[in-house]
Amino acid sequence: MVSPEDRGFTAANAARAAATACRRAGLPFEQARLVRLGENAIYALPAQNAVVRVARSVEMMDKVTTELTVSRWLIEQGYLAAAPLNELPQPVQADGRLVTFWEYVPPCATTPRLSDLAALLRELHALPDPGFPLPSLDPFPIMRRRLEHASGVEQRDVEFLFEACDLSEAEFRRVVATAPASVIHGDAHSGNLLVRGEQVLLIDFEAVAMGPSGWDLIPTAMAIDRFGLSHAEYQQFTQTYGRDITHWDGYEQLRTVQELAMTTWLMQNVQEVPHAAEFALRMQSLRKEDRQARWHAL
Repeated sequence: MVSPEDRGFTAANAARAAATACRRAGLPFEQARLVRLGENAIYALPAQNAVVRVARSVEMMDKVTTELTVSRWLIEQGYLAAAPLNELPQPVQADGRLVTFWEYVPPCATTPRLSDLAALLRELHALPDPGFPLPSLDPFPIMRRRLEHASGVEQRDVEFLFEACDLSEAEFRRVVATAPASVIHGDAHSGNLLVRGEQVLLIDFEAVAMGPSGWDLIPTAMAIDRFGLSHAEYQQFTQTYGRDITHWDGYEQLRTVQELAMTTWLMQNVQEVPHAAEFALRMQSLRKEDRQARWHAL
């Protein structure tokens, strides 16, 4: 377990877990490069053609094993997904974390487009039943877990977010219960795309679930208000996918929950200066119910 003096998820303790797991797997970690620190810590080992992914806690075992199972299934379906390194034993428990190993995709000068995301989501949502159990879409447990473990956050902010979750949950469940369910990514945005040669890959499958396809479309739709996405780019997205989710009756209700999920995710790294300022901005807009306030992607 993570010791009391080492609580929180930092680049330092994530690197220790990654180094321990790499040693057990026979991979050198000395030249590892931190790519991202968010819900997970991602380290690149280009010379070994490997990516090391560190989950925050062993409590995430179900999500991590689902991610591995889903990625393998997608590849069997011919879907363009990042692949786990099946020759290595995984997941590895190390220092209270869970570590997995994935194929390394070198940086590319080509930037994936939102239309690429739309095409991948359209194909994902059309896939057949996978033949193994997937969780039903339910972001509330992880949001509440984040709030229960909040560190460096004012109590009034934690209380507000707890209450916002309580207020939005009934409508969320009503919408989800009445919408057709398919395989959904659960965290669909352009940051989860990689370019490999002429192909665009979808990555990060720990939030894959059965739920309404609209959940995967809302982050792009709300980006017009929150992140300055142009209407022209959004139009390309909707034309490629074949649907404008803003016309759906459940859009506003599920957008509210998406914004809470984005804010509680950011809250986990509030000790860092850019994240603290952005968290304060988001909290202000949520309190004021300001749907047009501009947020910043971090």
